[in-house]
Amino acid sequence: MAASAESRLLRETQLLLSMTGQGQGRSQCGAVEITTEVRAVNNRHLKLQTRAAGRLHAVESQVESLVRSQVKRGSLQLNLQMHGGAADSEYQISAPVLSEYMRQCQQASESLGVSQDVKLSDLLSLPGVVAEPQNTELTDELKQKTLESVQAAVDCLNQMRKTEGASIATELQSQLSRLEELTDTIEARAPSVVEEYRERLSKRLTKALEEVGAELQEADLVREVLVMADKADVREELVRLRSHFEQFSSLLDSPESQGRKLDFLIQELFRETNTIGSKCGDAEMAQRVVDMKTVIEQMREQVQNVE
Repeated sequence: MAASAESRLLRETQLLLSMTGQGQGRSQCGAVEITTEVRAVNNRHLKLQTRAAGRLHAVESQVESLVRSQVKRGSLQLNLQMHGGAADSEYQISAPVLSEYMRQCQQASESLGVSQDVKLSDLLSLPGVVAEPQNTELTDELKQKTLESVQAAVDCLNQMRKTEGASIATELQSQLSRLEELTDTIEARAPSVVEEYRERLSKRLTKALEEVGAELQEADLVREVLVMADKADVREELVRLRSHFEQFSSLLDSPESQGRKLDFLIQELFRETNTIGSKCGDAEMAQRVVDMKTVIEQMREQVQNVE
């Protein structure tokens, strides 16, 4: 079945899609109404469970193909029902079988000397109580209307996922801007850390050498400072962070939802930030690293919801 104009427009304009949502669809085929309900929650892969009532089992494969063409990730449960016309009487309770089950229950109760507490609902699930429908074939029209109902439900689901995805994208962009601000702060602070280390080291060495009557050699001081500066150099990490920021922002504007790639970039952001934290020996930079890790963790939680 050709997708509706609404579903085509959605795919042309979609950005991020959430993996959670629900949708309903209805279609009419003569006196029979076909209803579809679909619910979706998070899942790393696409997992689809379809429950089709009565003769609608015949179109399950087509229904699943339709859904899989428009949903890429998530755990979905789809329920198909028919109401009205002959649909309401497809399954029939067999009164003779039900009566025989009841008779046997009464006989067993008297034989064992125990009180009988059998409800009708307890007997309906027993073999033979509910007769299977004789006609399991669907007309072409009923198949078409069933798929229209499913398409309407998927459109409704995707619209909800798109709306929630837009909110997630806005939040992620705000968090990304915060990371960029923190990165600027770290980059601006880095040169001062080396200079302050040089001053502290110079004072400690000068004091120590004075006690033994020696003088501090500038070459020795420079050598020690250079060793420290090399160990604390975070320029490469900052360059990679900014590259990841650009990629992340680009994925937020991608015409297709890119949850897997965003998740990968979150891992890379955390790795680079963690490396900066291990290199810096400065309290102010260490605090900014902690702030960045907090933001990244918040972003990770959001990305887990993206298709």
